[in-house]
Amino acid sequence: MQTFRYEISPKYAHLEAFLLHIKEHFATSTQSIHRARNELKLLSSPDSELSLVVKSFKTPNLLRRVIYTFFRAGKAKTSYHNALKLQAKEVQTPDPIGYIEFYEHSLLKESFFITPQWHYDVTIREPLLDHQFPQRTACFEAFSHFVATMHQHNIYHKDLSPGNILIRKETMQLCVVDINRISFTPLSLSQKLKNFSKLWADDDDLKTIVRAYAHETHIDVNKAIEEALEDSHRHKKFINLKKRYRAFWKKMKP
Repeated sequence: MQTFRYEISPKYAHLEAFLLHIKEHFATSTQSIHRARNELKLLSSPDSELSLVVKSFKTPNLLRRVIYTFFRAGKAKTSYHNALKLQAKEVQTPDPIGYIEFYEHSLLKESFFITPQWHYDVTIREPLLDHQFPQRTACFEAFSHFVATMHQHNIYHKDLSPGNILIRKETMQLCVVDINRISFTPLSLSQKLKNFSKLWADDDDLKTIVRAYAHETHIDVNKAIEEALEDSHRHKKFINLKKRYRAFWKKMKP
């Protein structure tokens, strides 16, 4: 027997029936915008006034199902409450509509997090990869300011990778997504600088970003750049080692 738990923002109470049938709506939608470990799809609200992004989280293994049922909030619930916290601190993230969790044999099985679509032009990935990108420096400076604001509010995104920062080029407005892995805790300077390591930026671009961040936060520019570069090199080395390890074992399989 399946049961469910959910929360919906009072602002979107009129979408409650839609939320309760999200599994059916998600299954019939053909507008997948991202599919990896989790999947994101675009859906229309019943009145067609809103374009919605629905994130379906991968069904966890048995151990994690126990953990998310009894010891720790699930990813959809965490995303919803993190979004509310970000909004309270005036950090841009898509407006949280709600989440719903489905349980089987009293354990969490499926979960969904719903927001309106936040229209954007690019992620921070495009200016990082394209050296001829218009407004490239402006994007980097806006990103540095955005991260500095998060850090000033003791917000630490544990997966601050390029695809998780959306940009509207005309206004240089930024938005953070994939927010279930965010912590709200006082940060050391080392933690703040390490936050840039997952950008996979080349050294010159990282220097530009960290220099702007250092000016924004009034820290020593040279020391900040040196430490951020060390963190970036360490992260790249670790990821490349993991890739070689996986490739080796894949080759060894019969």
